[in-house]
Parts: sequence; structure tokens; C-alpha cells
Amino acid sequence: MIAGLAVPVSARPEGAPQASSAVDRVVIGVRADLDSLNIYTASTILAQEISDLLFLHLGAEQADFDKGPPTFAPALARSWETSSDGLTLTFQLDPAARWSDGRPVTSADALFSHRAAVSPDVGWVGREVKDFIASVDAPDERTVRYRFTRRYPYQLMDASEGNVLPVHEYSRTPLAEWPKSSFTTAPVVSGPYRLAAYRQNEAIELERNAAYHGPRAGIGRVVFRIIPDEVTLLAELESGGIDVMENLPARQVARLATSKDLTLTRLHDLSYTYISWNTRSGLFSDPVVRRALTMAIDRQAIVDGLLFGLGKVTASPIISLFWAHDPSLAPLPYDPAGARELLARSGWKDSDGDGVLDRNGVPFRFNLESNQGSKLRNDVAVMVQDHLRRVGVDARPRVIEWGAFVAKHEKHDFDAFVGSQREATKVDLKSLLHSSAVQSGYNYGAYASREMDRIVDLAREEADTVKAKELWARAQKVFLDEQPLTILFERLRVNAASSRLKGVRMSPRSAFAGLASWRVAGSRASGQVGVWKPRAGR
Repeated sequence: MIAGLAVPVSARPEGAPQASSAVDRVVIGVRADLDSLNIYTASTILAQEISDLLFLHLGAEQADFDKGPPTFAPALARSWETSSDGLTLTFQLDPAARWSDGRPVTSADALFSHRAAVSPDVGWVGREVKDFIASVDAPDERTVRYRFTRRYPYQLMDASEGNVLPVHEYSRTPLAEWPKSSFTTAPVVSGPYRLAAYRQNEAIELERNAAYHGPRAGIGRVVFRIIPDEVTLLAELESGGIDVMENLPARQVARLATSKDLTLTRLHDLSYTYISWNTRSGLFSDPVVRRALTMAIDRQAIVDGLLFGLGKVTASPIISLFWAHDPSLAPLPYDPAGARELLARSGWKDSDGDGVLDRNGVPFRFNLESNQGSKLRNDVAVMVQDHLRRVGVDARPRVIEWGAFVAKHEKHDFDAFVGSQREATKVDLKSLLHSSAVQSGYNYGAYASREMDRIVDLAREEADTVKAKELWARAQKVFLDEQPLTILFERLRVNAASSRLKGVRMSPRSAFAGLASWRVAGSRASGQVGVWKPRAGR
């Protein structure tokens, strides 16, 4: 695709709305483009969030994951029931559910989407959520039946995970071709919005879907305007060029909170920032050394200096908002002297007096990578460099272009990097810490522990949430001891929206999950909400 060209969408079905007026429009500023509108080939959070506005799931996840596995409300399915033995879950599709071309949503669509989700040819990153589904069948066109290999707390969530796609459109592309296909069009959808236009690296435009069987979306047109530069994004927010901005720079929050034109929402972010150590490297293969490095980093100073207090130091890869988080687990202390002692015990000493520890003639020196486009991660790397220097470790920050940054991780071709992990609301550490995830997950540091594997496998299968919580607590203890990642902090995310927008409800899971219920109550001084207008196609 040529950058800047508008991607055409299929003709609107009869009765579909025409382009909305400027007042019936919201412009959302985002930092990066999407990579796919097919959730099974997408790799970004934005792609997931937009896909969820276009394609429904069987059930709609609710924001009660702090109390236990989340509950669900009807979406494409109007009801479901579990068999007496707990191994079969049967969904009844809503007969009112329609694709935007007028065809009914049927069980064939759900079966096709499940096949795509588990297909090794597709290689969906979320494939593991289907691990315990033995089979899926359809007794009739309105019924979908899932059979599981065991009972466990997340059966409803795992069956519902993944958008249901229209088989009559997506089966035209063989599954083996999906990873090589762009999927930046969405001619047939089931959600509250449909794709109106897509301009690569400029904007994704959605319009109200007249065929949607649920409540009518409150805003006729939603534009996701792509602005990679944070300074420009912020300027557009303040000038009225955009109406919504996620994740405000921490240093700007206090000032923007005084604006009468904006409403700020503080949310517990479902992500944490960490340093990944490549455990295949001789520098980081020893857990004692990794513990020392964590103890040498003043994580509270990072929170205070870079987040202005909008975050907290934490010890666990299970977000503190989740039901399975162990609050008794204290982070390793900031203790440079203790860190030096552990490093010395592992053979790292400054034998030549140059200020850098060495062992067997090898200096403790490595590249600490972060990505272009994230000033926060870049600044974290610089602060970590300073902290580690005090204990004789020479970390050298390197800023890498985003695509190369990700590619290096997938190949395990790095020393260490500053990254962020956004957690799904399902508690499951398999894709992050299990040895099987080295080749097909997010275990970029190639961490392998038989004990961690054993506990994770048991916890994923445990049907009793009390026993599962105990197992997850044990996994968190192993993590604390072995430090395959140094978790620096969890964040509080502050989002801004124009005060003219009403009904705005944002959750930690997604700022846009409830977007269909937003509405425009008025305009700014300019006379409209979202004054930006797209450029003509080039």
C-alpha cells in the first residue's frame, strides 16, 4: 500500500447513514498506525481496540476482573449455558445479529473464526487461550457448542476471546495467506461502527453501522488521527484539533487538569514497564546477578522523576489490580551496597580499577535498548544507566527504530531492553514466562525454569479460584527470586477528553470499550468538535 492513499470501502448497504456532520464527530489522537483489522494477524493494542468496534465477540467482557475471572454480557450470543459436568458451553446466537451487508451472523462464522484462532498457519499470538478447547461444533445455525478438556475458571472467557469474522468474506483468503495479507479493509462488520476510510499513517475513520443490532452508537463518525510525535499530539489536544488523547505526559497532567475545555480520567493502567534481560547471555544467565541489577536500580526515583508520582514500584508480573496478585510480595529493595555484594559473590569485581566490574577479563558492559517514539522509555534507560554505573555496571542506552526493536526481540538478539507489557484481563503467565513461549510468545529473554513451567501449567488448569490464587502466588515468588525481568513500575494512565463529550466511560481494559455510548453535547469555540479535516488522497 502506498502511504497516504485512501483505502476504499465497499458500498454502503441500503439505509446506511451518509457522512456525519462535523458536530457529530469525534477525533481521537493516537501515536501509531494499526497493522491489521483482522485480530488474528494484528499485533498492536490499537488494532484490537478498533477491531472490537467493528467485530463483536460472542460475549462482551465486563470490567470486574479485580474480583475474579471477568463476567460477560450478551453480544453476538444472547445467552449461554454450561453442562452439568462443566465441560460443555453452549451459546445461542442473537437472531437479530446481522453483518453490515444484511446477512445474518450464524454459527458458521463462529466455527470459521475458531479455526482461524487455532490455526498454526495463522499463528495468532493469543492462540494459547484455546488450549483447553477440545472441539467446537454447531448443531444448527444459531447454536455454537464448545467442549473443553477440563473445567477451569476462564472457560467462558476463552470461548469468547477473539472477534467473530464473517466467513463469506474472510474465507476468500486461505488461512496460510493471512500472515502475508494486510487486512486494512473491513467491508463487512457486526459492531456499532463500520470502516469509512483508512489513510495509512494519517487516519482511520469509522462511521455508525446502521445494521448493528445493539443500541445505536451515540456519535456518527469517529476519526483516529495518527500523530506519532507526542509534542504535536498535545498541541492538537489543546488547540481543538483532536478531542481525545490517551496517556498524557505525566509532567503535563497538573497543568491540563485546570483546563475548562478538558475532562481528565485517571485509570489504573493494565501494563508495567520493565527491563528484559537476555538470559542466554553470560552477563544475565545467573539469577543472583539479575537480582543484584534490580537492587541497583532506584525504581522509586524513576517513578518520582519521570512519572511525577503517577505510578508505583511493584514486584509482580501479575498487575496489582488483578484478583490473583499477591499483595504480600514486597519488591526487592533499592540497595546498591547489597547489589555490589551479590555481584562480587558471582565473581564480578573491578580487577583493573577502571570503574567497571569484570569477570575472567570480560567487563560488565552491555547495550540497553529502547525504541524511537517513547521518550519515557528512552529517559528510563538513561536513569538506569546512571544507577548501574554506581555499582560498576556499564549500561549503554541505544534508541532503536520500532520495527527493528521488535524484530530483535523476536530473534532474542539483544542484551537488555526497556519495554512495556500490557496484560490481558485473564491471569496467565504462560506467554511471558513459560519456556514454551521462547519461540511463540513474549518470552524474549529466553527465560526457562522447570519450576515456573510446572506452577504455570498447574495454575492454568486449576478450576478452584482459591487454589489457583495460591498457585499464582507461588509463581510470583519464583519470579521475585529469579528476576527474568526487572519490573520497574506500574502506571496510572491519565486520559483527556473534550468537555463537550458526554457519557465518556473509560476502563483500565480499554479507553474505547464504551465508545459507542459516547455522545457530543456541543462544541468548542470553533463551533464543532474535532476541527481537523483529512487531506485529499494523494
